[in-house]
Amino acid sequence: MKAIMYHYVRSFDPSLPNFRFLDVENFEKQLDYFQDKFGFVSKEEWMNALKEKKTGSADGKVVLTFDDAMSCHYNYVYKVLSKRNLWGIFYIPTQPYQKNKVLDVHRIHLLCGAYNGVELLSTLKNFLKEEMIPDEKREEFRKQTYKRQDNYEGISEFKRILNYFVSYDFREHLIDSVAREFNYVFHTSEFYAPVEKLIKMQLSGNIIGSHTVSHPVMSKLSKREQNEEIENSFNFLDSKFRLEVKTYCHPYGGFHSFNEETVNALAKNEVVFSFNVESRDICDEDLTSSIQFLPRYNCNEFPFGKAS
Repeated sequence: MKAIMYHYVRSFDPSLPNFRFLDVENFEKQLDYFQDKFGFVSKEEWMNALKEKKTGSADGKVVLTFDDAMSCHYNYVYKVLSKRNLWGIFYIPTQPYQKNKVLDVHRIHLLCGAYNGVELLSTLKNFLKEEMIPDEKREEFRKQTYKRQDNYEGISEFKRILNYFVSYDFREHLIDSVAREFNYVFHTSEFYAPVEKLIKMQLSGNIIGSHTVSHPVMSKLSKREQNEEIENSFNFLDSKFRLEVKTYCHPYGGFHSFNEETVNALAKNEVVFSFNVESRDICDEDLTSSIQFLPRYNCNEFPFGKAS
């Protein structure tokens, strides 16, 4: 089976001239390609594969996954999938619904979409102090991040500093400071799909899963903090949805982004399966030995999947 990961699927917004996204027309073209080349895993086939620990009739087919519960997932993705009688797995970070604030990771995306990367990086460095970046020398963060992204100059380093190198004690303040310099305002209600829309999507056959509370790099957190991110996210989801299966995907993805304590916390919280980011098919062995970090391709690895 091929699990495919998507984030932004939308149309061009002139207020975000540098924003990277998959145009909805190319999304439809990619679905056509997958249908012709591989076919799609039915939900029944997926659930049987989990139960039997074998890919079975789903072998070689595609399962679709979508991260971050953004408004475009209802406005565009859900409508396209419904038209085609397809389903997907949608992973929800819960903090935006609990605190009514855009997540730091998405605030970074919005700034990168609105402004020049060189100017953003220069502005950020004006606020940085050495004690704020304890993970700057972590080789796996420098070598394993943004390898598949074709970003504008300055953007990868801006994102790498804020998403990986900076202590979470300082990140929110730093983003606030940069945003103030550019007079940029974030709007939570416009960015995320409302809970009632997500419920509608679930009732139409899609699966809802956890993407933590605040979308941190889990390997940077303590054992207690990791468990809280997972447990509290499911507590919120359980209060809003009738979850048919407990599923999770690792924020950012890649083996540098989580560790053994993450996997143990998932097992402790009785999560049935989780997705990582790793460019290969799901095989039978994964359904037993790698069930909490199943491999998942980025959509940009296939025709029509490149970001605009």
